[in-house]
Amino acid sequence: MKPRALACVLLFALLAAGQKPADKPEKKNVMAFANGAVVVSFTDQYSHAFGALNLLDGGTEMWSSEDQAKPPHEFVIELAQPYRLEAVTFDSTTAQEPSYPGISAKGVEVWVSQASAKAGFRKVAAAELPKQAVHDVPLPAGTVARWVKLVVTGNHGNANYTELTEVRATGAPVGAATTPKITGNYKTNYGDLNLSSTGGRITGCYYEGSGVVNGASDGRNINFEWRQPGRRGTAVMVLSSAGALNGYWFENGARQGVWFGERLSDTPKSCARAASVKESLDASGRAVLYGVHFDSDSAQLRADSAPTLSDVVAALKAQPALKLRVEGHTDSTNTDAYNLDLSKRRAQAVVAWLVGKGIDGRRLTAEGFGKAKPVADNGTAQGRALNRRVEVVAIQ
Repeated sequence: MKPRALACVLLFALLAAGQKPADKPEKKNVMAFANGAVVVSFTDQYSHAFGALNLLDGGTEMWSSEDQAKPPHEFVIELAQPYRLEAVTFDSTTAQEPSYPGISAKGVEVWVSQASAKAGFRKVAAAELPKQAVHDVPLPAGTVARWVKLVVTGNHGNANYTELTEVRATGAPVGAATTPKITGNYKTNYGDLNLSSTGGRITGCYYEGSGVVNGASDGRNINFEWRQPGRRGTAVMVLSSAGALNGYWFENGARQGVWFGERLSDTPKSCARAASVKESLDASGRAVLYGVHFDSDSAQLRADSAPTLSDVVAALKAQPALKLRVEGHTDSTNTDAYNLDLSKRRAQAVVAWLVGKGIDGRRLTAEGFGKAKPVADNGTAQGRALNRRVEVVAIQ
C-alpha cells in the first residue's frame, strides 16, 4: 500500500472509532474570558449586547462604540496572571461592513502594565488593521504584562460607530497565579448577589434569597446553576483581583445577557434557602453538579469533586426512597460517538463513587447524552465550559 493511501486508511479508522487525529497543539489564548481574562474598564460601548466583554468571549458577537463617540476607545484587560506576551491578535471579521462602511477598527495601540489596572502602562506596539480581517501584532521580546490596555485610535471612515469582534493574545506564564477572594456580597445589575466558596464549591443567593446559585470555581472562573421560582439556567463569571464580577447568564440553552457587579462586603448576607443538591432536587427534580471535575478527555474523577459528590450522598441519605439518574453531558467538540461514550463513562464513574460511599447501586442509573442537551451556546468557550457537566435527576 502506498504511504498516502495508508494515511487515509488510518485517518478513517480514527474517525470511525470516534477519535480525532492528533493536531498541532494550538497556543493558549491568555486573553480569553474562559481562561480568566476580564475587561476591568472601558471608555464606551453601544450597549451590553455590543459590550466590551464580547472582545474576550471567543464568539462572533462584537464590541461597538457609542453613537458618534470619538476615539480613542480604550479597554483595560486583566489577565489571570502575569504573562510574557508574544503577540496580540485583532479580529474584525464580523464588523458590519458594508451596511456601515468604514466601521471596522483601524488604528490600534497595545500598552502593558505589571503594576495595576490604572498605572504603570507603557506602549509596546501600534498597528493599522485591515477591514473585516484578522491581524496579528507582534510584541517586543520580553514584554511582560498582568494588565493590557488596548487603544482603538480610529476606524476606516465611519462617522458614527467603530466595531471590533475579538482580541486574542499568546504568551507564557510568569510567576504564580493569585487567587482572589470569592466569598462576599456583591452589588450587581440583578440586585445583591451573595456568594460563599468552600473548597471550590460555590453556593449563594440573589433577589433577597428568592433566587439561589450552586456551582464551582477554580479560584477565578465561576460556573453555576441559578434558580428562582419557575425559572432556571446557568451562568459563568470571572472575578477580577479588585473583586469585580463580570460574566454572562444563560437560559434555555442560549446566552441571554451579562451579569456583573462590584464587591460590597467580604461577608455575604444569609440566604433564606439552602443552595444544596437536595434543595435543587426538591425544587425542580434535578441539579447541575458543576463541582464534579474530570481529567481532560477522561472519565477519571478529580479529587476536588468530593465536596459536591458528598452533597449528593447527603441528599440520598436524607430521602431513602429517592432514586437518581446520573447524566453525563459534553460540549460539541469531537465526534458524536466520542462525546456519547465519554459522557456515559463519566456518569458511570460518578455512580461508582456514590456506591463506594455506601449508596445502594439499585437507586442509581447512569446515562450519557453527549452534546445533545446543551445549557449554553457551544459557539463560545464559556458556553462549552457550562455544557461540560454532570447532572442528577430524580426518577420514580
